[in-house]
Order: sequence, then structure tokens, then C-alpha cells
Amino acid sequence: MQDIYGHIEWSNPAYTRITGYAADEIRGRRPQEFILAPENELSPETIASFKYDLSKVQSGVHELIRNRRKNGELFWNQLTFAVVEGETDEDTKIILICRDVTSQVEHVKELEEARTRLKYQAEHDDLTGVANRAKMSAYLQERGSTGAGGAGQIGIIHVDLDHFKDINDHHGHSAGDAVLCQAARTLKSVLEPEGFVARIGGDEFIAVVHEPTGPEQMEHLGAEILRGLSRPITVDRQKLRVAGSVGLVLADPANASVSELIHRADIALYAAKKSGRNCFAWYTDAIGAAHRQRRMVLARLDQDLETGDLSLLMEPQYCLKRQQIVGYEVYARWLHPTDGLVDPVRLLSRQEDTGRLAQIELFALRRGLAEVKRLREASNVPFFLSVNLTDVGLKQPGVMDAIRQMSEDVAIPTSDIIVELDEKIIRFDEPEGLVGVIEDLSATGCRVAVDEFGGGHGGAGQLIRLDADMLKICPELVAGMEEQDNMRQLVQSVIRLAGNLGLEACATGVNRSEQLDILKEFGCQRIQGEVVSPPMSPREAELHMRAFDLKLDADQDKRVQ
Repeated sequence: MQDIYGHIEWSNPAYTRITGYAADEIRGRRPQEFILAPENELSPETIASFKYDLSKVQSGVHELIRNRRKNGELFWNQLTFAVVEGETDEDTKIILICRDVTSQVEHVKELEEARTRLKYQAEHDDLTGVANRAKMSAYLQERGSTGAGGAGQIGIIHVDLDHFKDINDHHGHSAGDAVLCQAARTLKSVLEPEGFVARIGGDEFIAVVHEPTGPEQMEHLGAEILRGLSRPITVDRQKLRVAGSVGLVLADPANASVSELIHRADIALYAAKKSGRNCFAWYTDAIGAAHRQRRMVLARLDQDLETGDLSLLMEPQYCLKRQQIVGYEVYARWLHPTDGLVDPVRLLSRQEDTGRLAQIELFALRRGLAEVKRLREASNVPFFLSVNLTDVGLKQPGVMDAIRQMSEDVAIPTSDIIVELDEKIIRFDEPEGLVGVIEDLSATGCRVAVDEFGGGHGGAGQLIRLDADMLKICPELVAGMEEQDNMRQLVQSVIRLAGNLGLEACATGVNRSEQLDILKEFGCQRIQGEVVSPPMSPREAELHMRAFDLKLDADQDKRVQ
């Protein structure tokens, strides 16, 4: 109990237990003289002039304050005031009920810290420390709300690391994590404090620029990000270099939803990748329309892939020695909504459309086997099937088992299936090359042909390490034979090389009789092209098979033999 000037007139044993001060030690003193925590200590003058303001102190009022016990220990003291009015202010007494609530306060503090920590974790990326997709969406939503009040435009920068998967695959995930952290630091150094940076998944980041001055500033920021990303990073004493692609968007957040803004940034990023990567590209209405058109086309393609509603073309391969058609290369074709019959593979990206590519290749193999079986039965000739498969399709889980099963289903041995591999995807010096895949393919019994040989992507040295059966000379070399002597010599050298390595040489794109004459003179064994037939529908292939006869003169026939 205190008087109006704060002097203690009485205290009970409970107060002594809480503070450590006996009643006799504190009677006549003000609590401010001995119990305040160091950060709350008052000057002697302030304490001496203290007087309760009865207009403010009311019974039942609570106050939480940090106090100090006699032994120096700090504790949280909850004070509850009760005013006992006297005849005059001087007779009025103030009763304080003191409670040690340290444990409760610390528990609440722990809860607050935990809540703050969990909120941070829920809004930030664990690895890089920048905001995550949820936080970024909330931030954009907030900017859109404030934008409705007349705020300016907002800038979106979508960043994707080029070929990041190669870093993980070749150097390990720890190196990949280091690259991601470096990328996050680069974005923060370029954008903050004016900008907002978030990692939205994988190797993708989005930066938000609040009220940029214009396109020039956005392009400057994009260029600075690309420059920063290109700086090498040392991981385990190895210098790693990474590049990025950047999509730029400038928009009024009040006129576009969060999802629309992100979608535009994604489209701009896709445009940058198509432009060659390591560059930035703007979102435009024209690009957006083209993207929507592409999305509709791919949706239609997905539907037709689901129902198997694709077409098959068959191109005969002619053996000059046996003077007959010996097999067919098959191609999948798709009826495009506006462009007619097209090669669907050319519409797709090897990085982004792996599932679709694999489906198309398996369609060509499955349907091609069925049509070759029909031609076999109609002619009693054991035609082989030749089909182009990519590294994307060959690396799909279960593809080797699928090839075996398709072979069994049509009773065509796998040895009559030739898998053509473009020379540019065969890399024995790369960890992610096709070495293991080719071994698995050979184990199925399928034969292997190196396609497009001489196109400038591969090397003859690869043939020594590749267990192949056929070498297919690219059409560009064949087309140049008539006019260019060096091309003619090169084709002749390739045919000789194939013979020395025990491979059959097949020239593709043989469209004129003059080309055929040169190839026969060089001893080429097989040909494909318009001199035999362009690609045909299965029905046309059957009619062609029954009627076709490629005449050879006697001298040419002897040279081929």
C-alpha cells in the first residue's frame, strides 16, 4: 500500500517472496528507487517529484513492467491498481497487487518468436533466403490493391537459369545449391532495396520492381542481372559458369490479376529462351496471342495423342545390290488445325515437351510395325522397319521393354527394327550421352543406324566406339555431289569408311537420277529419296510396292555387285 506520493506504507510477505525485500527495508521508500530494471531507471529528481495522477489511476487498471529483484534477477511484474479514496487527496491510498508473470510472459514471447519464425519460413525459400511463390503472390496482390488507388506501373522480371540441370547432373546438387544461392544474391544486389525478389521453384526467380521509371530502367536491370549471373562461381575448387534468360513485363497491377502478371512474365521468358537464351525479351500482346495459339494447338495435339489420331508416312529404302525395296522408314504426322499435315516433333521443345516427344516416337514405332507387317504379308518380303528415336524418347522409363513387347505383338523380330540416331545426339564424351542407352538398345536385338552423317555435328571417331549397323549420309552432302567436286569426294570417302568399318552405307535425299548414277559408281548399297518414292501413306506404300521397279543398266549393275 502506497500513499499518493508513492511511498510504501505496508507490504505483505508475498511481496517479500517476489522481490526479495523485507517490509522493513522498503517502508517509506518509493518502488522506483530500488525495483526498476536498468533500462527503466529514473533520475532521483524524477522519483522525488512523483505523485499519482488520480484522474488517470483507476481501480482494476493493469500494467506490465520489467522489474529487478534484490539479488539483481529480472522478472516480469504485473501490477493491478486499486484506489482507496480518502476525504482528501492526501488521505487517498493506492493498493498494488503484484504478480510475478515471468513464465507466462516468456511463454508468450516464445510463441511470438515461433509464430514469427514460422511466418518467415512459410514466406521464404529455405535455401536462398529470398521470398517464395506464396509471398510473391501476396506481395503482387497487395501492389494490385494499392494500384487501384492511383499508383503507377509495376515491373516483373522473370529469371531462369539456362541448362541448370547440367550443373546438378555433372557437379552434384551441392554445386547446384551454391549456384542458386549465388543467383539469389545477384538478384538482390541488383534489385534491392527498391525491388522484391522471390524464388518460385527450381531455378526460376521473379523480381518485382515497384513503379519503375520506364522500359529503359527495366532493360538496364535485366542486363545487370544477366551480367551478374554470368560471373563464374567457385565450388569445390571448380569454376562454374551459368547464364540466364530474362522475361520482362511492364503493366498496371490494377488492370491485371496476379496470375495474369506471372503468366505474362512466363511468356516473355519463353520468348527469351527461343531467342537463344542468355538474353532478355519483353512481353507483348503479339507474343501473348502467339503463345495462346500455341497452347491451343498443343491442347489439340495432346487430345490426338491420347486417342492415337496421328498419321503415318512410309518412305521406302532401296537396296541397289538386290535391286528391290528392302524396308521402310516411318514418320509420324499430325493434322495441324491450320497448317495441314505437319511433323509434330518440329512444334515441340526437347527440354519442355519430353512426354509428348516420347509419345509421338512410340506411335511411329507401334503403327509402323503394324503397317510393315501388313506389307510383309502382302508381298512375302521380310521388309525391315526404320524409325527415328531421340535421346528424349530412349531415356523414358520402360522404353526398351516397350520395344520388345511391340516386336512380339506383330511377330517381327527386333533384328528387323532399325533405330536411327541423329549423329548430333551421340556424344561419348558427355556423361549424359547415349552410351548406356545404345548398349541397352543393342541388348534388345535392334539394329542401330547413324542418321544425318556428315552434317557437321558428329565425328568419324564416334563410329569406332559405336556398335552401329548402318551409316545414313545426310541429304546436304548428296545434294551437293553434282556441282561440287569436294562434296562428291566426301561422299565417296564416307561410303568407303562405312565399308571399312563393316557398316552399310545408305544415301538419303536421292532425288535425281544423276545423283543415283554417282552413288552407284561409288558403290553405295542403299538409297532413299524421290528416285524411289517420297514418303507415302500406308495405302500408297502398298500400291507403290506392287508396281515399283528401278531399272539399272548392265554396267551399273556390275559396279553395284
